[in-house]
Amino acid sequence: MNPRTINDFNREYIYKHWKQEIEESKKPKKGATVRSAVFYAALVVMVLLAFFYSGNRDPGKRFGPFAYNTVLTGSMQSVYPQGSLITSWAIAPDEALKSGLQNGTDIVFTKEDGTVVVHRIIEIFENYEDSGQRAFRTQGVDNPNPDTWITFEGNVVGRVIWHMPYLGSVLAMIAENVLWIILIVAVLAATITLWKIVFKKETPATIKR
Repeated sequence: MNPRTINDFNREYIYKHWKQEIEESKKPKKGATVRSAVFYAALVVMVLLAFFYSGNRDPGKRFGPFAYNTVLTGSMQSVYPQGSLITSWAIAPDEALKSGLQNGTDIVFTKEDGTVVVHRIIEIFENYEDSGQRAFRTQGVDNPNPDTWITFEGNVVGRVIWHMPYLGSVLAMIAENVLWIILIVAVLAATITLWKIVFKKETPATIKR
Protein backbone atom coordinates (compact mmCIF):
# COMPACT_ATOMS: atom_id res chain seq x y z
CA MET A 1 0.00 0.00 0.00
CA ASN A 2 1.40 3.35 -0.99
CA PRO A 3 1.82 5.77 1.85
CA ARG A 4 -0.61 8.70 1.77
CA THR A 5 0.99 12.00 0.91
CA ILE A 6 0.32 15.43 2.37
CA ASN A 7 -1.55 16.33 -0.81
CA ASP A 8 -3.88 13.39 -0.24
CA PHE A 9 -4.70 14.68 3.22
CA ASN A 10 -5.19 18.21 1.89
CA ARG A 11 -7.58 17.05 -0.83
CA GLU A 12 -9.52 14.93 1.66
CA TYR A 13 -9.73 17.82 4.09
CA ILE A 14 -10.97 20.20 1.39
CA TYR A 15 -13.47 17.66 0.10
CA LYS A 16 -14.82 16.97 3.59
CA HIS A 17 -15.34 20.64 4.41
CA TRP A 18 -16.75 21.37 0.98
CA LYS A 19 -19.40 18.67 1.49
CA GLN A 20 -20.17 20.04 4.94
CA GLU A 21 -20.57 23.55 3.54
CA ILE A 22 -22.90 22.31 0.79
CA GLU A 23 -25.04 20.41 3.30
CA GLU A 24 -25.25 23.47 5.55
CA SER A 25 -26.23 25.69 2.63
CA LYS A 26 -29.12 23.35 1.80
CA LYS A 27 -30.58 23.64 5.27
CA PRO A 28 -33.21 26.38 5.67
CA LYS A 29 -32.01 29.24 7.80
CA LYS A 30 -34.54 29.36 10.61
CA GLY A 31 -33.73 32.88 11.74
CA ALA A 32 -34.11 34.38 8.27
CA THR A 33 -37.27 32.38 7.61
CA VAL A 34 -38.88 33.52 10.86
CA ARG A 35 -37.94 37.16 10.24
CA SER A 36 -39.39 37.04 6.73
CA ALA A 37 -42.58 35.40 7.96
CA VAL A 38 -43.01 37.98 10.73
CA PHE A 39 -42.36 40.86 8.32
CA TYR A 40 -44.87 39.71 5.72
CA ALA A 41 -47.46 38.76 8.36
CA ALA A 42 -47.18 42.22 9.94
CA LEU A 43 -47.48 43.83 6.52
CA VAL A 44 -50.61 41.83 5.68
CA VAL A 45 -52.17 42.70 9.05
CA MET A 46 -51.45 46.41 8.56
CA VAL A 47 -52.98 46.39 5.07
CA LEU A 48 -56.08 44.53 6.31
CA LEU A 49 -56.43 46.96 9.22
CA ALA A 50 -56.14 49.85 6.78
CA PHE A 51 -58.88 48.38 4.58
CA PHE A 52 -61.10 47.89 7.61
CA TYR A 53 -60.26 51.36 8.91
CA SER A 54 -61.05 53.05 5.61
CA GLY A 55 -64.38 51.25 5.32
CA ASN A 56 -65.58 51.86 8.89
CA ARG A 57 -65.04 55.50 9.78
CA ASP A 58 -68.59 55.91 11.02
CA PRO A 59 -68.17 56.18 14.83
CA GLY A 60 -71.42 54.28 15.33
CA LYS A 61 -70.01 51.14 13.74
CA ARG A 62 -68.41 48.46 15.87
CA PHE A 63 -65.93 45.67 15.58
CA GLY A 64 -67.50 43.23 17.98
CA PRO A 65 -67.93 45.10 21.27
CA PHE A 66 -65.36 47.73 20.30
CA ALA A 67 -65.38 51.04 18.47
CA TYR A 68 -62.34 52.91 17.26
CA ASN A 69 -61.40 56.42 16.16
CA THR A 70 -58.35 58.54 15.44
CA VAL A 71 -57.49 61.55 17.62
CA LEU A 72 -57.51 64.58 15.33
CA THR A 73 -56.78 67.46 17.72
CA GLY A 74 -54.51 68.24 20.66
CA SER A 75 -57.18 68.75 23.34
CA MET A 76 -56.09 65.47 25.01
CA GLN A 77 -52.46 65.60 23.84
CA SER A 78 -50.92 64.72 27.21
CA VAL A 79 -53.03 61.55 27.39
CA TYR A 80 -53.75 60.64 23.76
CA PRO A 81 -51.31 62.31 21.33
CA GLN A 82 -52.75 63.63 18.10
CA GLY A 83 -52.91 60.82 15.53
CA SER A 84 -53.41 58.08 18.14
CA LEU A 85 -55.79 55.21 17.47
CA ILE A 86 -58.41 55.11 20.23
CA THR A 87 -60.23 51.88 21.06
CA SER A 88 -63.36 52.21 23.14
CA TRP A 89 -65.84 49.79 24.64
CA ALA A 90 -68.84 50.55 22.47
CA ILE A 91 -71.97 51.65 24.30
CA ALA A 92 -75.44 51.52 22.79
CA PRO A 93 -77.79 54.40 23.72
CA ASP A 94 -79.81 52.18 26.07
CA GLU A 95 -76.68 50.86 27.78
CA ALA A 96 -75.07 54.13 28.91
CA LEU A 97 -76.73 54.16 32.34
CA LYS A 98 -75.32 50.75 33.30
CA SER A 99 -71.95 51.16 31.57
CA GLY A 100 -70.14 52.55 34.60
CA LEU A 101 -69.51 56.04 33.20
CA GLN A 102 -68.42 58.38 35.98
CA ASN A 103 -66.42 61.52 36.63
CA GLY A 104 -62.92 61.07 35.26
CA THR A 105 -63.95 58.57 32.56
CA ASP A 106 -62.63 59.30 29.07
CA ILE A 107 -65.36 58.84 26.47
CA VAL A 108 -65.81 59.03 22.72
CA PHE A 109 -68.97 60.88 21.70
CA THR A 110 -70.53 62.72 18.79
CA LYS A 111 -71.56 66.35 18.86
CA GLU A 112 -74.80 67.55 17.31
CA ASP A 113 -72.95 68.43 14.09
CA GLY A 114 -71.56 64.88 13.83
CA THR A 115 -68.02 65.71 14.98
CA VAL A 116 -66.40 62.86 16.92
CA VAL A 117 -64.72 63.95 20.18
CA VAL A 118 -62.60 62.20 22.82
CA HIS A 119 -62.89 64.09 26.13
CA ARG A 120 -63.14 63.42 29.86
CA ILE A 121 -66.32 63.49 31.95
CA ILE A 122 -66.11 66.15 34.66
CA GLU A 123 -69.78 66.36 35.71
CA ILE A 124 -72.84 64.11 35.41
CA PHE A 125 -76.48 65.21 35.20
CA GLU A 126 -78.90 62.38 35.95
CA ASN A 127 -81.88 64.40 34.70
CA TYR A 128 -80.54 67.31 32.70
CA GLU A 129 -82.89 70.31 33.02
CA ASP A 130 -85.83 67.97 33.71
CA SER A 131 -85.46 66.48 30.24
CA GLY A 132 -85.52 62.95 31.60
CA GLN A 133 -82.14 62.33 29.98
CA ARG A 134 -78.78 61.61 31.51
CA ALA A 135 -76.05 63.97 30.30
CA PHE A 136 -72.38 64.79 30.83
CA ARG A 137 -70.22 67.87 30.96
CA THR A 138 -66.86 67.13 29.38
CA GLN A 139 -63.47 68.73 28.92
CA GLY A 140 -60.27 68.09 27.04
CA VAL A 141 -57.59 67.68 29.72
CA ASP A 142 -55.30 70.10 27.88
CA ASN A 143 -58.05 72.68 27.33
CA PRO A 144 -58.26 75.51 29.89
CA ASN A 145 -62.07 75.41 30.10
CA PRO A 146 -64.86 72.82 30.01
CA ASP A 147 -66.69 72.19 26.75
CA THR A 148 -69.44 74.69 25.96
CA TRP A 149 -71.88 71.91 25.07
CA ILE A 150 -73.59 69.15 27.03
CA THR A 151 -73.31 65.55 25.84
CA PHE A 152 -76.38 63.36 26.25
CA GLU A 153 -75.88 59.67 26.94
CA GLY A 154 -77.41 58.80 23.58
CA ASN A 155 -74.46 60.48 21.86
CA VAL A 156 -71.82 58.46 23.69
CA VAL A 157 -69.99 56.08 21.35
CA GLY A 158 -67.89 54.30 23.95
CA ARG A 159 -65.59 54.36 26.97
CA VAL A 160 -61.89 54.57 26.11
CA ILE A 161 -60.04 51.40 27.10
CA TRP A 162 -56.87 51.47 24.98
CA HIS A 163 -54.86 53.66 22.65
CA MET A 164 -51.78 53.41 20.46
CA PRO A 165 -49.90 56.67 19.75
CA TYR A 166 -49.78 57.66 16.06
CA LEU A 167 -51.23 54.35 14.82
CA GLY A 168 -54.37 56.12 13.63
CA SER A 169 -52.34 58.39 11.37
CA VAL A 170 -50.36 55.42 10.05
CA LEU A 171 -53.52 53.46 9.21
CA ALA A 172 -55.04 56.51 7.54
CA MET A 173 -51.90 56.93 5.41
CA ILE A 174 -51.94 53.24 4.43
CA ALA A 175 -55.65 53.39 3.61
CA GLU A 176 -55.10 56.37 1.32
CA ASN A 177 -52.13 54.77 -0.47
CA VAL A 178 -52.90 51.06 -0.13
CA LEU A 179 -52.70 50.26 -3.87
CA TRP A 180 -49.27 51.87 -4.18
CA ILE A 181 -48.06 50.03 -1.07
CA ILE A 182 -49.26 46.67 -2.42
CA LEU A 183 -47.54 47.38 -5.76
CA ILE A 184 -44.25 48.34 -4.07
CA VAL A 185 -44.30 45.25 -1.83
CA ALA A 186 -45.04 42.99 -4.82
CA VAL A 187 -42.11 44.47 -6.77
CA LEU A 188 -39.78 44.09 -3.77
CA ALA A 189 -40.86 40.47 -3.22
CA ALA A 190 -40.33 39.65 -6.91
CA THR A 191 -36.91 41.35 -6.88
CA ILE A 192 -35.77 39.44 -3.77
CA THR A 193 -36.96 36.13 -5.24
CA LEU A 194 -35.17 36.81 -8.55
CA TRP A 195 -32.01 37.82 -6.69
CA LYS A 196 -31.99 34.53 -4.78
CA ILE A 197 -32.48 32.53 -7.99
CA VAL A 198 -29.76 34.34 -9.96
CA PHE A 199 -27.15 34.41 -7.22
CA LYS A 200 -27.87 31.02 -5.69
CA LYS A 201 -24.68 29.09 -5.02
CA GLU A 202 -24.20 26.28 -7.48
CA THR A 203 -22.66 22.99 -6.45
CA PRO A 204 -19.28 22.35 -8.11
CA ALA A 205 -19.44 19.36 -10.45
CA THR A 206 -16.56 17.29 -9.10
CA ILE A 207 -13.51 17.44 -6.93
CA LYS A 208 -10.70 15.00 -7.38
CA ARG A 209 -9.81 13.14 -4.26
